[in-house]
Parts: sequence; structure tokens; C-alpha cells
Amino acid sequence: MNSKKTEISFIFPCLNERETIEGCIRELQQVLSAMNIDYEIIISDNGSTDGSLEIAQKYKDVRIVHAAKKGYGEALKNGFAQANGKYIAFADIDGSYPLNFLPQMYEKIVAENADMVVASRMKGKIEDKAMPFMHRYVGTPVLTWIINLLFGGKLSDCNSGFRIMKNSAYKSWKVMSSGMEFASELLIKALKNKAKIIEIPAGLNRDKRSKAPHLNTWRDGMRHLLFILSECPKFFELIGLIFFITFSALEMMSIFLAPLSIGNITILNYHSQLIFIILSSLGIQIWCFSMMLYIFSPQEKPYKISQKALNLPEDRLFLILICLLILVSYCLLSVFINWSKAHFQEINLIYYILPYLYAITTISSGIFSLLSVHIIKRKYNDKAPR
Repeated sequence: MNSKKTEISFIFPCLNERETIEGCIRELQQVLSAMNIDYEIIISDNGSTDGSLEIAQKYKDVRIVHAAKKGYGEALKNGFAQANGKYIAFADIDGSYPLNFLPQMYEKIVAENADMVVASRMKGKIEDKAMPFMHRYVGTPVLTWIINLLFGGKLSDCNSGFRIMKNSAYKSWKVMSSGMEFASELLIKALKNKAKIIEIPAGLNRDKRSKAPHLNTWRDGMRHLLFILSECPKFFELIGLIFFITFSALEMMSIFLAPLSIGNITILNYHSQLIFIILSSLGIQIWCFSMMLYIFSPQEKPYKISQKALNLPEDRLFLILICLLILVSYCLLSVFINWSKAHFQEINLIYYILPYLYAITTISSGIFSLLSVHIIKRKYNDKAPR
């Protein structure tokens, strides 16, 4: 085959898959041969020691490449980097994905000029015991819902390990993850780049291996979630600002109006003020957390208020922090003096103390968080390539 005319490069990530590698290669060869296109099959090895590669070497149309680092994502990135095809496809090599859906996926991506076609397990027939209960009804649906909500997707299966995509589109997405979260990052980066993604119902067969899968449910599930959240600073920025502004305003109202009742219901009192103080403090921390995410995602554009906070000159930052520290110190000292006047006995100054408590907790958390943002920004900028 002439590599210049390669239509599809199909990558199998491999780590000790002796039981299933031969069956998967044979099945894929039959499918690709029937498609009457130029293709290549790449085994991207992740350090196999069980004889998997010796089996793969028997097939002349199979090329073996070695990933320098461990991880599902590393194996796939290594395979994609060495692929010659106009389209790149991949699937797990455990025998669970029905590779006979590849022609349909290829037809879709060509006919509709899509950037990616995903073989959805959730829409197709899932064999008995092919997918653990938690994966099928909790993990994958929840993670997919979060991705759809935050990034505007219309997907049913964010964790499908069987996809085909344009090689040129993949290169433009700059996917970096090394572990199982690679699957989520691939979709998120595609959605952020306004890629056209199509799903087809494909289902899932039972894993044909006798050993336990490489996937660790809780560890890898959490890695997926952490990556998803790391890619949406705008979400945290919006939530943080809403919490901080709303509950700070309610606290200010409470200072002047409490206690306030409507009928038999007391809506503004020291109980509600404590809630306002806690939520406003939480809001300013979430807002500052979003700014940390913006530091590592310079392509994302924050709101103007966040931009100003992020780009404060050092002298102005110093002045603001000093003023806030003086305010917090004054509040603490005032509370201490009033307590000392009562000879450090129990005093009932709840309405007097609560405004100071707001200043101490909310502003203190804001000082520390803003300082942390600028420390991280300075550290990152010093290490960032220029």
C-alpha cells in the first residue's frame, strides 16, 4: 500500500492483550478489506510483555509502534502521531467493540463531512454483562450529561472507545491527556472547536479477556470528572460571581433591616445572615478558582471584572491587600475590645458581630485566594515558554 494514499489508519492501543489481539486484527482486516480502501493497522504498544507483539508481527499489514510513556492516552497519541491516513480510527483491543460498524462510521464521516463519528454503546445493543452496572447507569450517563451541559454537546456516550475522525481535525485539537480521560478530552476539545460530531448506535460485546480490565472505575472516573471541570473556567466564574454578589447584597440588606419578618416567617435574622456569610465566602473562593483555571487556559476569555483582577499591577495588588488586611484587623480588634469590656464573659452581641464576621470571613478568604491566584500566575508565567 502507498502511504500517501492511505485513507484510514486504525490504531489499537495495546498492553498485554495476548488473548484477544489476534482475533481483533483478523476481524478488522476482514472489515477493512471489504471496504476497498487503502488502510493501515497500527498496534501502539504500551509495554506489553506477554507475547502480544509476537502475535501481531505475524500479520504483514500490521505496523507496531512503541509509546514511550505509560497510559491509555499516551498509547493513542503515539499511534495517531505516526498515522498516515486521512482518517484515523481506534478501538480497544479487548474484543468488546463490534468492528463491523466501521464501514458505516466511515460513510457517515465522508458523506456528512463530519470531524468525528462515535460508535455509541449506550444507543446500541449491550450484551449481558458487557458493561458494569455503575458504568452503564451512573458513570457514563453522568459524565456525558456534564459534558453536554458545559460544552453544548448532544452525545449519549462520552466514554466510547471506538471512534473515527479526520486526522487534520485531531491535530488541531491538541489533545494532551495521558490516561483514560483522553476519551473525554477528545470530545471536549472537539466541541470547543465547534467540530461536527455524529453518533451511530453500535452497542457493546462482552470483553473476551479472562483478566481484569485496565480501567479502574473510581480512579479513572474521577480523572474524567477532574479534567471535565478543569476545562470550564467560565462555569466556575459565573457561579462564583453570582454567589458572591447575591449573598453579599443580601448580607448588606440584613445589616440594616434585620430582624425582618413577613407574617409569621422571619426572612432576615442572624440565622439567615450566617448562611449569607458562608455562601458569599464560598462564592469569592469559586470565583478566584476560576481565575486560576484561566491562567492555564489563556485561550479562554474571562469577564472584564476577572480580567482586571487577573491583570492587577503588583503595586496596586499590594495596596489592595494591605487595605483589606487593615479592614480585617480592625474588625477582629473591635470584636476583641467589646468582648474584653464584658471581662471575656458571654455577651449577646450577635447583630453587632455578624457584619464583622462577614468582613473577616469573606474578605479574608478573598485576600488569600487573590494572593494565591497571583502567586500561581507568577510561577506559571516564569515557567511558560516565551
